[in-house]
Amino acid sequence: MRLLMSIAEMGSGGAETLVADLAASLVAGGHEVCVASDVGWRAQQLEGAGIDHLRVPMRVPGRRRLTLASAKVAWWSLRSRPDLVHAHNVRATLTGRLGTLAAGRPPVLSTVHGLAPEDYAPAVRVLERWSDLVVAVSDPVADDLVLRGLPPERVRVVPNAVAVPRLPSRAAARLALGLGRDEQVALCVARLVPPKRQDLLVGAWAGRAGGTLLVVGDGPERERLDRLVGRLGLRDRVRLLGNRSDVATLLAATDVAVVPSDREGLSMAALESLAAGVPLVASDVGGLSAFAGAAELVEPGEVDALAHGLAAVLDDPAYAAALAERGRELVGRRFSVAAMRADYLRLYAELGVRA
Repeated sequence: MRLLMSIAEMGSGGAETLVADLAASLVAGGHEVCVASDVGWRAQQLEGAGIDHLRVPMRVPGRRRLTLASAKVAWWSLRSRPDLVHAHNVRATLTGRLGTLAAGRPPVLSTVHGLAPEDYAPAVRVLERWSDLVVAVSDPVADDLVLRGLPPERVRVVPNAVAVPRLPSRAAARLALGLGRDEQVALCVARLVPPKRQDLLVGAWAGRAGGTLLVVGDGPERERLDRLVGRLGLRDRVRLLGNRSDVATLLAATDVAVVPSDREGLSMAALESLAAGVPLVASDVGGLSAFAGAAELVEPGEVDALAHGLAAVLDDPAYAAALAERGRELVGRRFSVAAMRADYLRLYAELGVRA
């Protein structure tokens, strides 16, 4: 099978992580995969792993960019003749469909990783016209798509999955990051955008007596978040690290991972934390609700609730250890890359593609 995967960019987001893991798994299974995306450090990671990458201008929306991106995909498609397009989110669906019209019009499967509430209706209009089958990464995302008018028979659910990371030792990781051997460390990995609510986490961290909070990611909220850190007098306890490629080292050094979002499809950062055996505190929203019993779920949008969740994990080592074990077991049972690959191969076959 020759597969074209399209995604807006290959940076540090959860969808990008999934694309990298799924592409690697399919290539290992003997399939040909090319990932079409804009720039991002994961694009270099793909190329280093021997996975074809086609750079197309998809990061910035707009009609001119769509035309340029579709033309670049068309150039590749006429030479490579993909059997199927697997697009991730709406812009990539348009690019993938328009770019392959002249190459035999292969079927398009679109995975929706989660959208802002106001974006569902326009997304459904695009998906209904240009996609043959739509995958939601969680039941709440599927429900939102159907509620906004996508026919339920066109929707399937395939949960995100994560490869179990190889971690360095805790001591080596802390030494590399300049962290004390015994200090408490929390980690938040997400784009710095309003729905991710890193501001709530900084506010909750201010109520603790010590420890270091590592905030990984970049985005338009960085300046505002930096001002908040300064205003709360936390510059020696909160590190805004920007985008990082050493997440395994960060996880190895961490006592608790935090996902304080207002909304989530199915957070890859949360899955990576659970797979690594790091206790998780997360908002009880969207696909994160699937982690009930394996994570400390808290009311979204409330600093006090987040502070109590952090205290429940950081101040009770036995409870933290129990969460870590349950998290590892849950990922192995429900969110493995092998299971996700099998689910997608079945859907490719449903679209008439022999894998």
